[in-house]
Amino acid sequence: MEKQSYKKLSVDFPAQEYVYLKMACAKQGISIKDFVTKAVVRSIEDYEDEMDSASLGIARKEVAENGVITWKELEKKLGWDKL
Repeated sequence: MEKQSYKKLSVDFPAQEYVYLKMACAKQGISIKDFVTKAVVRSIEDYEDEMDSASLGIARKEVAENGVITWKELEKKLGWDKL
């Protein structure tokens, strides 16, 4: 199995909320690191889903207004050609 590589991330967390973070982690039996990592990854995935949904809406509008377009044209209009 390939070893996961990591980058260190430091953030300031509100002191008043820290106790709730610790309680949530204790209830789930996981470390703060694992809890925060899962929360951030979930947030990124939700963001990507929103962007995909928005892109799909743009694509549908484009097809409705202009008829069928090529995949390359759609990639360019959505900015995917720059990824």
